Amino acid sequence: MKKSVLDKIFLIVLGGSFIGAIFVAVLVFFLTSELYKSLIALIGSQILFLIPVFGIRKIIGDIIVKKLRVVSQAMQEVSMGNLDYEIKVEKTGDELEELAESFERMRISLKTIMEKLEKGEL
Repeated sequence: MKKSVLDKIFLIVLGGSFIGAIFVAVLVFFLTSELYKSLIALIGSQILFLIPVFGIRKIIGDIIVKKLRVVSQAMQEVSMGNLDYEIKVEKTGDELEELAESFERMRISLKTIMEKLEKGEL
């Protein structure tokens, strides 16, 4: 199974959160000179950071990556010669909608050109 860009970004963010949590724990240790409090700070800051990170990753996965996979599937179908594979464009007002619309226009243009070639009009 391929790793998605989202997974790679997520691993980088996890690494950064771990380094940040260690920094907080070391700071707490130097301020309090208590190992127990610094371990609590390490665990607490890691948990407090990971909860929103997991939530954001889920949202990005559901919204952005899902739409990109729809466009990718359409590209695969058209590249294999299936010019009838229509992509459903969601009205979201973002760049992903623009990408899907552009691809759909390209698919229709290719289909029109292929039909004209078959009829001998070109």
